Amino acid sequence: MVADRVDTQFAGSAKQVADQLEQLQEATAADELIITTITHDHADRVRSYQLLAEEWARGQPRSAGPARGPDNPPISAG
Repeated sequence: MVADRVDTQFAGSAKQVADQLEQLQEATAADELIITTITHDHADRVRSYQLLAEEWARGQPRSAGPARGPDNPPISAG
């Protein structure tokens, strides 16, 4: 169970994480992904979501759905 969780935890630049999430989405045929950023500072967490949402939107079409972000939840990795 722990190994499964570690295999789906991603860290890196927004592009690196978006690429890994895309691979996960393709491998699982997921309709949506839930992105969780664990950081103490709320502003850092929001910025992380913004960066990922911007990168994900650049890579459209990754999915049939809209790009998600802080103003359009959910988005989580981990």
